[in-house]
Amino acid sequence: MGTDMKSRPWLLDNWERVLFAAVGLAFLTISFYLILRARIPEGSAVFGLAFLSFIYANVARFKRFKGLGFEAELWEDKQREAAGLIERLRDVVSIYTREVVLGKVQAGRFARGVDWASNWKLFDDLVSKHNELGQKVDLTDVKKVMDDYFLFDMAMPEINNLRLAAEKGKTAARAKIDAEFGSPIRDNEGYSARFAQFRQIPPNIEDPFLISTREDLAAYALKQWKQTKLHLKTDFDVEAEVDVGTINRLRAISELYQSRPVKVTEELISWANRE
Repeated sequence: MGTDMKSRPWLLDNWERVLFAAVGLAFLTISFYLILRARIPEGSAVFGLAFLSFIYANVARFKRFKGLGFEAELWEDKQREAAGLIERLRDVVSIYTREVVLGKVQAGRFARGVDWASNWKLFDDLVSKHNELGQKVDLTDVKKVMDDYFLFDMAMPEINNLRLAAEKGKTAARAKIDAEFGSPIRDNEGYSARFAQFRQIPPNIEDPFLISTREDLAAYALKQWKQTKLHLKTDFDVEAEVDVGTINRLRAISELYQSRPVKVTEELISWANRE
C-alpha cells in the first residue's frame, strides 16, 4: 500500500523550514546579545545571517517536485524571488550598518568630543565581518557620510583660527574708524561711507556643517579669508595674519575633499580629533 501523504507528520514535510527558522532565531538572539555587550561589528554581521536564515525558512517550503511540469517552474520562480529577497537583505543590512556607524560618529559630539580612531575602526570591522561572511554589502554611501563628518572635524579647528584672526583685524579696523571721526561724530556722511566699507568684510561662517554637506568647506573658508585680508588691508591698512600651518592644513583638507573617498591616516585622525 502507498503511504497516505495526509497522514504524514507536518514536521517531517517541513523540516527544512523548522531548521532554518531555528537557526535564524538563534542568530537573532546572538546578535542582540553581542550588541548589548557593545560588540557592534559582530552583532551586525550575525544579524544579517539571522535575516538570511528566515528568508530560507520561507523559501524552503517550495522545494517540492511531483514531476518536471508546473512545480519545477514554481521552484525556479521562487529562486528568483529568493534572489530578490537577498538583494533587499543587503539593503536592510546596509541601512542597519549605516545607523550603527553614524550613531557612533554623532554620539557625544558635544559632550565627550569625537574619537575618530574608534569610529574608523568600527567601520573597518563591520566591512571585514561582512566580507568574511560573504555578505557583499555596498557601504559606499556610509563611507561618504563619514567622510563628510571627518573632513568637517578636520577643518573646524582651522576655521576657528581664521575667525579669531578676522575678529582681531575687524577690531583694529573699527578702532581706526572711531579714531578718524571721534566722538561726537560730526561727519555723518563720511562715517557712513567708512562703515559701508567695514560691512564689505565677509562675516563669520554661520553654518559651516551645512556648507560642508554641499561643497568644499575648506576651500570656502580660504576664499572668505582671502577676501577678509584684502578688505582689511585695502580699506583700513590693517594686516590680518594667521599661522601658516592653518592655511596649509586647509589646503590639504580641500585636496582631500576633491579626491574622495578619503584615505584615512593617523595624521588625519589627529587633525580631526582636535577641539
